[in-house]
Amino acid sequence: MKKTLLLLLVLLSSLSMVFAQQREITGKVTASDDGTALPGVSVVVKGTTIGTSTDADGNFKLRISDNAAVLVLSYLGYISKEVPVGSQSSFNLSLTPDNQQLNEVVVTALGIERSERSLGYATQEVKGENLTFTKEQNVLGSLAGKVAGVQVTGSSGASMGGTQKLVIRGVNSINGSSPPLLVVDGTPIANTNFAGEAGADFGNLGQDINPEDIESINVLKGPAASALYGIRGQYGVIMITTKKGAKGAKKVTVELSSAFSIEKTGNFMPLQNLYGGGSKQTWNTLPNGQKVVQLEVDESWGPKMDGTPVRQFYSFYPKDLDFGKETPFLPHPNNIRDYYETGSNLNNGVTISGGGENTNFRLSFNDTRIEGVEPNTFLRRNNVGVSAGIDISKKLNVSTNLNIATNNARRPTQGSEFGARYTNQWFQRNVDMNRLRDYKYDDGRFLQWNLRAVPLTGASAGVVSNFKALYWNNPFFEAYENPVDDSRDRLFGDIGLTYQVLPALKLSGFMRGDMYTQNIESRIGFGGQEAVPAYSVGKYQGQQMNYEFLAQYNKEWGDFSINTNLGANLFTDRYTYLSMATVGGLSAPGFYNIDASIDRPATSSYLRRKEVRSAYAMVSLGYKDTYFLDASIRNDNSSALPPDNNSYYYPSLSGSFVFSELLDWNPLSLGKLRASYAQAGSDLAPYQTTTFYSAGTVYAGTTSVNPLSVPDNLTNPLIEPSFAHSYEAGMDLKFFQNRLGLDLTFYRQKNVNQIIPLQVSGASGYGSTTINAGLIENKGFELSLSGTPIDKSFITWNTTLNISRNRSKVVELAPGINVYNHYSTTYSSVTSFLNSYAGQAFGTLVGPTYQRDAATGKILLDSNGIPLFTAATHNFGTVLPDLTGGFQNSVRLWKFDVSAMIDYQVGGQFFSRSKMLAMRTGQAAETAALNDNGKNVRDPVSEGGGVKVNGIYGPGTPKAGQEVTLYVNPQTYYGTTARRIYDDWLYDASYVKLREVRIGYILDKSMLGKLPFERVGLALISRNVAQLWQKAPKGLDPSELSSGGQAISWYESGQLPTVRSYGVNLNITF
Repeated sequence: MKKTLLLLLVLLSSLSMVFAQQREITGKVTASDDGTALPGVSVVVKGTTIGTSTDADGNFKLRISDNAAVLVLSYLGYISKEVPVGSQSSFNLSLTPDNQQLNEVVVTALGIERSERSLGYATQEVKGENLTFTKEQNVLGSLAGKVAGVQVTGSSGASMGGTQKLVIRGVNSINGSSPPLLVVDGTPIANTNFAGEAGADFGNLGQDINPEDIESINVLKGPAASALYGIRGQYGVIMITTKKGAKGAKKVTVELSSAFSIEKTGNFMPLQNLYGGGSKQTWNTLPNGQKVVQLEVDESWGPKMDGTPVRQFYSFYPKDLDFGKETPFLPHPNNIRDYYETGSNLNNGVTISGGGENTNFRLSFNDTRIEGVEPNTFLRRNNVGVSAGIDISKKLNVSTNLNIATNNARRPTQGSEFGARYTNQWFQRNVDMNRLRDYKYDDGRFLQWNLRAVPLTGASAGVVSNFKALYWNNPFFEAYENPVDDSRDRLFGDIGLTYQVLPALKLSGFMRGDMYTQNIESRIGFGGQEAVPAYSVGKYQGQQMNYEFLAQYNKEWGDFSINTNLGANLFTDRYTYLSMATVGGLSAPGFYNIDASIDRPATSSYLRRKEVRSAYAMVSLGYKDTYFLDASIRNDNSSALPPDNNSYYYPSLSGSFVFSELLDWNPLSLGKLRASYAQAGSDLAPYQTTTFYSAGTVYAGTTSVNPLSVPDNLTNPLIEPSFAHSYEAGMDLKFFQNRLGLDLTFYRQKNVNQIIPLQVSGASGYGSTTINAGLIENKGFELSLSGTPIDKSFITWNTTLNISRNRSKVVELAPGINVYNHYSTTYSSVTSFLNSYAGQAFGTLVGPTYQRDAATGKILLDSNGIPLFTAATHNFGTVLPDLTGGFQNSVRLWKFDVSAMIDYQVGGQFFSRSKMLAMRTGQAAETAALNDNGKNVRDPVSEGGGVKVNGIYGPGTPKAGQEVTLYVNPQTYYGTTARRIYDDWLYDASYVKLREVRIGYILDKSMLGKLPFERVGLALISRNVAQLWQKAPKGLDPSELSSGGQAISWYESGQLPTVRSYGVNLNITF
């Protein structure tokens, strides 16, 4: 016993001596390029197993027993560093980015992480911070110009989250719809857009993604990259990876962000301010001598606005202060601009993240409040994001990513000429918009500028008895009495298990879902231009579920490596809608409810279900980290296809050769050649292969019940998916340790077996059927140049230039069919079309044009000098652009950073109905301009006025064949050309836009002293800063032609003004 006690005392004494020799050291690790803290850095005492890792703020603590110890710091993407301890107790350390490692790992199809050098196909990544510089209302719009080969056609900022259309490598479907698949943390989500009547655009579902949560976006451009998604990935994939908490960081990190910007309208069409409302330059006069404006005319071909006292629209309302009075007839140059208000965008967010040795979590909340530039428009959006993971054991991990989005909005309409707000097209230049703002009188009458003709004679002379708008409502009446509201609740995300069976073998299973409910409510108020008030509601529900299993095997044997993935997926899709609308008016003014319908309400409902069962495999082989070969195959069984013909395979093959590994040339950091082939498919909407019955309407104006009926579309039990055969080759070069990079890709894609609706003979008992036919070919190139011209400790300049060119051609259609009509629009009995013709470029504008002399090409004129026009059969060429791209620059100078983004488009064209009607109605500046005689075109032709016309008198005229130069009354001239001849209203869609500008400043811990903040960032931000150049006339924006309902942007009508935002952004990290 005594010996045991003595031994214990000796041991305790030895231990106390050891601990007495140990001491604690502390430190912080930051990035050398921008000073940001680095969490999760490994800090190990060299030659031992003693070590730790930095927390979320880059801090670490460690006990050492030897001053001769050396700390080894290592972190992915940074150069490892050794630091002698010596007698120091506190360390401020920094790690330098390793340009050889940066961007080595990218997220590919199914969320599989791959080495960038091993990929045999093109992808391009955008970091999350590049998407939040200027707080775009719809995050998809932030991709404009930032990815080569991706064309983004947006909506005006006035639409508040309106539709952003994305197309990768051109149009690949005969119907023009080629939307890429959106995938968030491995979960495919819907990106449907909702559009209503009169151009209401409720945006696409991609706007529900919170940009503040995005870590990066990787664009899988071609079928080779997206082949593992089968029929859902034919048009490319947008892979979105969200931010996560970090394991090992035991301290909770809190981040606050707040951004506020004001929004101003701009880019208004130049209008004339010499002539006011009316159809003639003389006055209507009452018996008492008072002059009267032609209230019944919605054009500006009237008398000069020279201050003449006249009775204007408000003077006929008994409760108006100017009732019965004459007021000066003067121009209001800003009357259209005065309708719009200063909007605002307030965006606040909070993020809490952290983790432990076996856990990580991140919780985010974001609140967006937008007050629109149009009166009575707004958007409220809340986003909640939750991500978490826990290692149940060393082999089993459970993770989840959940996103909740709620939207409530009242948005303006756009994209139509039929609406009170489209005052570029139908208005009077003398109307004071501010007089229209208070639109309701005490007696219940609504102030309208466009009334019926004022009686000029008899007992009722000068008395207006019908105050209902004739053609157009007061714009403020439209905004407040005819609103359209939409709301949406959405949940998407996943929950999954991952089991590490062996060091090289991992199994995972996920349940992924996307569920939303969209509600749309519209009102037509009492007292407006419409015949009767109305109310309608619509409820749209979508649910997509994916049940996924994936086995991954990764192994290296000496110079060889293998990456194998084997999986299966069950996809279910359910979509329903129910809509109801009043008929015959409302039983009580202001009571907007379906129960208030005077007649029996109209109802409509729909149910769609679809299921796809899939299995897939992919193997990647590597040799000496230099040669790589990938092969994949996917089998899809789709319920939308015929039961006996619903299984299809989609293979891909790609390879890459990193030739820089074989060269000993220091300037070349990476040199890679790559090539790929892939086949992808796209099926069709459900219920097109099997006959089904349509239910009759119980009440259809009679007391009888309509029976079930067979639709007039003849189903095709032999229909197949459309197939895309894609060939791609490219080269990646990086020089001077990644300070200069080039990514070049050439591609060719043939889309065969297009699914085409075909008219059939009525003798068959049907009107149409669906067939497989046609071939669309896309070919082009993508070039991305990146560089860091300056890279010093105190200043860094990064720049990226993206260029892409694509040619879409309809090689063939169905046998005997040479034209496919996509869309048409009719005005004043004249129709224009967007067609595709066999053997020609995809998507050509077709409409009436000038008749021309066959020999000279000069315009043919009638006997009055008015141009003659053809039928609507002239092919004006494709609407698709020749080149698209962007140019991005960012400079960091000490704690300052400056960023600017330019995007551009070369080629393409569009038809502008706004400009056409502004000319026809006498509002455009050109309708009151000086001609070559120095006279206003509205002056009498006999006095030198008129529009100059050169041409040849046409057949059937007294002077047929004779060349002539003459002057024509502009109202007569534009009354024809501005509705029956489309040449003058077709515009080149080329533009260069300064899209984003940001100037920021960062305060780190060393500058914040005793404040409880680790980091504070402050920035001035601006979006849609300037249209640097465009070929289209002022007042039109070729970059904002999207109006929601149509897959291809080809004509403009009622475009909302461009919105420029200017604001400040604040980010605080605790």
